[in-house]
Amino acid sequence: MKIGVITNLVKIEEFVAKHMATADTDAWMRATGGNTGNVAFVQGIKNILGDSFGVVNWGDNPQAVNKHYDLLVICCANQIGAHVDLAGWADRLRNFDLPTVFIGLGAQSNKIGEIPEIPEGSKQFLELTKSLRINSAASNIITRGEFSSEVLSSFNVDSSPFGCPSQFISTQPNLGAACLAHQQRTKFDRIMTAAGNPWHASASLENTLTEIVEKYRGDYILQHPKMLIQLALGETDTIEPSHIKRLETVYSRIGDIENIKAWFESFAVFFADAQNWMHYSKHFTLAIGPRYHGVALPIQAGVPGKVISIDSRTEELSVTTGIPTVPYEEVEKLSAEKLVDFCRWKESDASNYDAIRTKNAINYQRFLTDNTIPVNDGIIALAEN
Repeated sequence: MKIGVITNLVKIEEFVAKHMATADTDAWMRATGGNTGNVAFVQGIKNILGDSFGVVNWGDNPQAVNKHYDLLVICCANQIGAHVDLAGWADRLRNFDLPTVFIGLGAQSNKIGEIPEIPEGSKQFLELTKSLRINSAASNIITRGEFSSEVLSSFNVDSSPFGCPSQFISTQPNLGAACLAHQQRTKFDRIMTAAGNPWHASASLENTLTEIVEKYRGDYILQHPKMLIQLALGETDTIEPSHIKRLETVYSRIGDIENIKAWFESFAVFFADAQNWMHYSKHFTLAIGPRYHGVALPIQAGVPGKVISIDSRTEELSVTTGIPTVPYEEVEKLSAEKLVDFCRWKESDASNYDAIRTKNAINYQRFLTDNTIPVNDGIIALAEN
């Protein structure tokens, strides 16, 4: 079985090896698909598949792809919603004409239970997925959770709500217990904060998160949007005046744009590969913030964290994978100290995480087997744990 994997990363290995240290914002965004968090779920899929795959690009020659591979695996994101038209995916997949598996597909909505409107091209894509099954009796889509599967079901598409593959980057058993032990033995508190989106209503949290960075010797981990990366790299000349005004509103405790730029250059950190991100996380006691992968990757390194959910996507991902979560509206008025204390793990957080991760490993093992994909030994071990 020759498996081809399609991701939204662009020549990421070459970027990390040759360009990352001196790259500008545009190069960072291009290499990481517009959000550095993408490296997390791509790493998860690569770990699941081991070395038994090749990389396919959307623009590759369809006949060559069809001739060389037996099955395609697509690394998905929150692409089912009004914000994305998947007509292009449908066209390319028709041309590739290969059985296809979709992992990590999510629905984007304002809240759980609210079925989003989606473009006609996305409806055509969902209908096409049914004809791309390698096993007509089994689903070929893993979604990010029950809500995403409910959305797909509303368009008559079956799917499996088993969560993001990044939960299996580490195959260490009892990882939740390891996270709790890490928190308990840490003597010097350092808090890693996952920066949010200054255009979202939850930006009310960002002043508190920056205060936590300063008070708890932390770092401000960036994923998206582009203008935050620009700030960290000192590329403020091309930031639009309206964006500068928004930044000065969101980061009011820091000061004007010159102070904000200086603060980001000192405290903002971002990564182009999951392994370095995870390794760096080990220096911290706890990870908190509104970015799911900004919390999920430290957990894979044995560092506890809590997601401050800002929409259906972040809430669903957290619940499905067992990561502690709280809606931002419930904590946005807490002081820095109270927010940190609220996010620390308890025994119940660790045991819940381990139980859900084991259940998801069992489900992933069955899904992969049903779709004739070799199952990684680590997934098998977790399923049997």
